[in-house]
Amino acid sequence: MLITESIEINESVANVWNHLKTLQDAEKYLPVVTKSTVNGSGMGTTRTCDIDMGKQQFQIKETLVKLDESNNSLAISIDDAPPPMKDMMINFSVSEKDNSSEISVNVESEQTPENIQMIKSILGMICNGLKQFHESK
Repeated sequence: MLITESIEINESVANVWNHLKTLQDAEKYLPVVTKSTVNGSGMGTTRTCDIDMGKQQFQIKETLVKLDESNNSLAISIDDAPPPMKDMMINFSVSEKDNSSEISVNVESEQTPENIQMIKSILGMICNGLKQFHESK
């Protein structure tokens, strides 16, 4: 099943894409991320995020496994995280829409209805967080 969320951001594609592809600043646009550490740049970049969800604190370890500059798209594999996120692949793309940007985030995964709702919520949080981050600069 393909789970997709998208949002329009009042910012240029270049600015949104140039930020997104670095994997930097996750703690500035995702309220559950308390700290993120990025190692490297380009393909193979890794990021570790410290997550605080109230009663649960854990780390997520990710790797940038696809980077398509010509189409402003990338994919991040979640190498280490609690289920159902572990081993998931999250795809991002940024496109132009009416002099602004549209970011689309999707995951292809077979999940229970409860997990699908949780993943949809996380993708929505990513989209809304990126919108707020870019529009508040």
